[in-house]
Amino acid sequence: MQQQISADGVRPPKTSSNSFEWPGNGKASNLALPLELLILLGAGILAAGLHQSFRLPLRLPGYHGIEWLAILTLARLISTRPGAGMVTGLGAATAALVYAGGFGFDGKSAQMLTYILQGCILDALIFKSRITFSAFIWVPLVGAVVHMISPLVKNTFVSLGSSALNFGSLLNGISYPLMTHALFGATGSALGLLIYLGTRKKQQS
Repeated sequence: MQQQISADGVRPPKTSSNSFEWPGNGKASNLALPLELLILLGAGILAAGLHQSFRLPLRLPGYHGIEWLAILTLARLISTRPGAGMVTGLGAATAALVYAGGFGFDGKSAQMLTYILQGCILDALIFKSRITFSAFIWVPLVGAVVHMISPLVKNTFVSLGSSALNFGSLLNGISYPLMTHALFGATGSALGLLIYLGTRKKQQS
């Protein structure tokens, strides 16, 4: 079936596995590198600021993954340069360092490391992707995997540290936190994808 073309001659964006343009597979960025780096760092700082500013007693480990993965995924999809996720994670880690007031073998340092690892892994799974199925499946799946890194890092810190390290979300084991982090991570990445598609459609209309 022939694809419809709008009155101004622009084809509407598609999201099928054969048409979605993964970052790095299309045209180069129009932004100057220093400006793009500042935007990506700022996105990470914003995410970390939201994490520190809004702490709700929901008893649901990982609920901040909704805004964090939405921002991280959106930054990764918008940028056509390699390492966009890592730079965004570095921005979040830098903000976390400022909030923490320094390094230490503690939960705040675990959060800094988590931000950077999440950005790097998101880069690896999305940049120049050759996935052959829908972005609406792959991106939320990536978000789930990426956000599950958080309880794994915390658990590693506990294993390598002492009993003084105490993460409330891990008191009853790691299975439940892994499940909730996967859910919130998938939700956040799906939200980031929808925002990306919405802004791209508006630019092309």
